[in-house]
Amino acid sequence: MAKLTKSVEIKAPPEKVFAFLTDTEKLNEIAKGDVEYKQTSKGPWRVGTTMHWISKAGGQQAEADMEVTEFEKNKKATISTVGASKLKLKQTCAFEPTANGTKVTFIADYTLPYSILGKIIDKLKVQKDLEKSIERQAMDMKKALEA
Repeated sequence: MAKLTKSVEIKAPPEKVFAFLTDTEKLNEIAKGDVEYKQTSKGPWRVGTTMHWISKAGGQQAEADMEVTEFEKNKKATISTVGASKLKLKQTCAFEPTANGTKVTFIADYTLPYSILGKIIDKLKVQKDLEKSIERQAMDMKKALEA
């Protein structure tokens, strides 16, 4: 399993940052071009909320059904692949108050559905694309919340 981690400090309180990141429409605004989330259950995010996830990385498109598996208001939210998806993905956002706002840490744990060749492709292309995507989304979120 590969793991990517990125932290960013945002000049906004944890409540505002958490509300932004757990709103599927706003999440899609910052993920534009890299990832799309289609919420398939009704209501606000909570454990059990479901969505369909579509991503482009390494020149490939991947799709999976996701579910909110951890939800601690203003502190942590995790979505994980469910069902028959060959891709295994767990994305966590952790929120910590700071003197100037909120430190958000993005953690992506994933396993590609390939053998040795997949691991090589991951190191050469997919992992780099995902790192750039997480970085871009973190900066777009920071810009949106600090505007």
